[in-house]
Amino acid sequence: MLMNYRADIAKDLIMHSIYFLSLLEGPKCEGWVNAADRWLCHVVEDPSMIPHRSNTWKELEKHFKEAFSDYTERERAQDELKKLKMKNDNLDEYLAAFETQALHANIDMNDHTNLRTFALGLPQSLADACIKMENPKTYEQWRATVQRQQKIYLKTKSLHSEYRTFNNRTQGQGQRQTSGWVWRRPGGNNPRSNNQNWRGPGNRAPP
Repeated sequence: MLMNYRADIAKDLIMHSIYFLSLLEGPKCEGWVNAADRWLCHVVEDPSMIPHRSNTWKELEKHFKEAFSDYTERERAQDELKKLKMKNDNLDEYLAAFETQALHANIDMNDHTNLRTFALGLPQSLADACIKMENPKTYEQWRATVQRQQKIYLKTKSLHSEYRTFNNRTQGQGQRQTSGWVWRRPGGNNPRSNNQNWRGPGNRAPP
């Protein structure tokens, strides 16, 4: 309809409604379509049937939702929200699933209970970091905060992994090495050696 918003079919609400009814097919909606078609005929004859501050399309849309909405969808979506958990450090997947179920449940994202449900689906350490560092108050704040903290966690996790690899490699290479610096005279460290060139002038060892 947006592609045709300048056309009569979009501007005229009766035509708009008839076009919508023409898209509904099948035995499960045939009876409702016929009743809606008769209702539209009555509206054309008597426009006063439409409530004040409403219009034909809004009323038809309301009747359609009343007839075909799944009333258990909201309850199922709310149950799914409570079961959602972030897995395998995949924050994007958790955010997408939470927002999809929240849309189906038709909930207020900034409601305290829903924010708590969102936080409980996160790993405890991540939720704690969000609260301690930024203490978000709205869903958008929670979303931005948890993304920042997750990036910090993944960067730290990667660095820790490199530390372990680096330390294991250097420990393996240095098993036979001694720590600290060793001073060696030119002829070796044999105290019986006649070579005294390792000392400085006046037979004093250099610093």
